[in-house]
Amino acid sequence: MNGFLNVLKPPGMTSHDVVDLLRKLLPGVKVGHGGTLDPGAAGVLPLLLGKTTKLASYLLEFPKTYRAELYLGVTTDTADASGKIIERMLPPSLVREEIEAFFSAFTGEHEQVPPMFSAIKIKGRKLYEYAREGLQIERPARTVKIYEIKVINYFPPQRVLFEVKCSSGTYVRSLCEKIGNTIGCGAHMSFLLRTASGCFQIAASQTLEDLIELFRNGREADCLLPDDFPFREHTIILNEMQFKQFRYERCLTLSQLLSAAEKDEQLCPVDGRLLGVYTTKGEISALARWEIIDHNGFFLKPEKIWQ
Repeated sequence: MNGFLNVLKPPGMTSHDVVDLLRKLLPGVKVGHGGTLDPGAAGVLPLLLGKTTKLASYLLEFPKTYRAELYLGVTTDTADASGKIIERMLPPSLVREEIEAFFSAFTGEHEQVPPMFSAIKIKGRKLYEYAREGLQIERPARTVKIYEIKVINYFPPQRVLFEVKCSSGTYVRSLCEKIGNTIGCGAHMSFLLRTASGCFQIAASQTLEDLIELFRNGREADCLLPDDFPFREHTIILNEMQFKQFRYERCLTLSQLLSAAEKDEQLCPVDGRLLGVYTTKGEISALARWEIIDHNGFFLKPEKIWQ
């Protein structure tokens, strides 16, 4: 069994808990997930089955969208509602326009230090293991990107419901903490819902109860997504001759592709973007990226060739 599942993870379970449940439901089938979601959070968790598990790293590249609540004036040691309160302050009296201005200032690239209560490994141990022992470990900052952030509702003086679309690896609770510090009263994230992971949308997700019922009744086709599902947004079609050249020479230049393109076909290379490579029969044959190599311009280079 190969393909993807769009799972609605409930709060209280780790991502690995969900994987374990599916492994028990589907004995002998490899199961992996496409991006960790905190135990207290709910929302979209893509699962990969069978040979599709080899594609897990590519899912991590896709942007994520979250609905979250910022709670002003209360700081916790985990930056979310599960932690111990370490400080309380009275939030300033702000109007919605002022709150929106604080949020919009966070659009773009930022350096973010992963929280101590996270599953990132340093020196062979997860950070939360150090944190539970009362230890602080130096963590290197990493660049994250906020594509969009908007206030959905403001309940003065403390609660702000907002939506954010961000790069993979962004900690929304750290973002909440930083916004609170910028406002000057501290803050934490009081809840988190992931509404999208790449093309996996919450409206099309399946609860664990629904999945269990479908699989037990042999209705896998009702929930199993094909192995090219995440790669359909950005695609390119190669004819048989082009694909042979692509496979053996390990690249195709943009000029080569343009010379063979149909008059109404548009090729829009974006450096680093992942593409699904399809045959003229509509079958996926590879994953590839546009890259710029010195002065020669864009090349299409393979990431993975379907066997």
